[in-house]
Amino acid sequence: MTAYRDRGAPSAATATDRPRPAVIVITDLVVLAKHLRLLDAAGRRGVTPLFVFGPETPAEELARHRGDPEHPLSGIPDEDLRHLADTSLETLLHGVTPWLRDRSVRAVLNVGEVFVEAAGALAQTLGLPGPGTHAALVCRNKVLQRMAAPGLAPHWTLLQPGRTRPTDGWDLYPAVLKPASRMSSSGVRAVHEPGGVSPLLPDYGPDELLLLEERVVGREYSVETLVRDGEVLWSGITAKDTNESGTSFFTETGHTSPAPDLTPAQEELLLQANNGFLRAVRFGTGMCHAEFRLTARERVILMEAAARPPGDAITRLWRLATGMDLDAALLDLALGAEPATAPPRRRAKQVYLDHPRGLLAGVTAGDVPVHWVGEQGRWPDLPPLPSDVPPRSHAVLVSRHRGDLLGDQSDSQGRSVSVVLDGPLDADLDKAVSEVTAVAEIHTLDPAPAAPGEAVR
Repeated sequence: MTAYRDRGAPSAATATDRPRPAVIVITDLVVLAKHLRLLDAAGRRGVTPLFVFGPETPAEELARHRGDPEHPLSGIPDEDLRHLADTSLETLLHGVTPWLRDRSVRAVLNVGEVFVEAAGALAQTLGLPGPGTHAALVCRNKVLQRMAAPGLAPHWTLLQPGRTRPTDGWDLYPAVLKPASRMSSSGVRAVHEPGGVSPLLPDYGPDELLLLEERVVGREYSVETLVRDGEVLWSGITAKDTNESGTSFFTETGHTSPAPDLTPAQEELLLQANNGFLRAVRFGTGMCHAEFRLTARERVILMEAAARPPGDAITRLWRLATGMDLDAALLDLALGAEPATAPPRRRAKQVYLDHPRGLLAGVTAGDVPVHWVGEQGRWPDLPPLPSDVPPRSHAVLVSRHRGDLLGDQSDSQGRSVSVVLDGPLDADLDKAVSEVTAVAEIHTLDPAPAAPGEAVR
């Protein structure tokens, strides 16, 4: 197995006191909260995790969790952790170079979105497994995705800087306006007519690259893939729900793994499209999360792709569905090993609840455990069950903090509460969802009125 150590500077370590091999885990606190099984997986594989946190992690939150003896991060030595001010490659290099000089780094594992490009470049430069610099770059930019896989792309055009409408005769409405490099559905808006573009432009930066695309009608799916040296080892199809039918937004409101109600032919169409995209971007090693729409005419259209694990609870859903430990699989891939995989034996679902407007005060859900994952900085374990256990609600997850102002669910950050449940492959999970949502309550308080001249947040 390839390991990297900087030979350009001497080290005082001897063969007897040298630390054991290490894996650099690049992430943010809200993401790591659901991937904390990585610590146990690293221990079983004899490697030490070295953590890089980005600017989306508040310093006070990180310090609070590290000071909590019950939190897994409390046992991480100061020298094994970096908290960086930005996500640039230069800043990442400043942060990790001392480790490369003094430690035997066997892997670079990125589990968040904002470091995808920098982490991809770092791993490839060190000769370690990763998606590859090219795949990482393309997966961070929707325009490059359209160019890399034109056969999977919707009809699209670019909105030129300073323009209020396209200049190439675009007349495909309804359409969707989306920033090329944002994540979590941020800034994705429906546009019904040519005059609908201009009022939306103040919501974007003056230099943001904006895509205008045909609005593709069809159910949305994501395909999660474990890839090693360009070979697909495992794929799973997740069905998505969004709030697009009743709003101008495209926020994800639910996931079901594996996706129900797909014919074998439709599954094959989605998997072939996903494999074609992976080949087009020359994806190397790691986990890819790609989102597609399947139209009534069974045309598969790529919405976007990411060279990282999926968001929300999707990795947990697949663990419930298959019994696979995807955190261990991610680490195995980063170490150059082949992970253990398994087919689905149950079906798992995450559903985000509608919430009232106001300040979040509390959440109750009968006898279903409520976990304030945003405040606690960690998710519950949710171990898989035998295949024939009846449908069960495992947990209610609260991603926001007490006192947060709840409003429109215009992107993923606007959501607040979800429920995770599973059951046999042939079970009626919609009935189980109805039962838990009937008892779940989100309690809010009216926000205090702003003082004269005070801005309302």
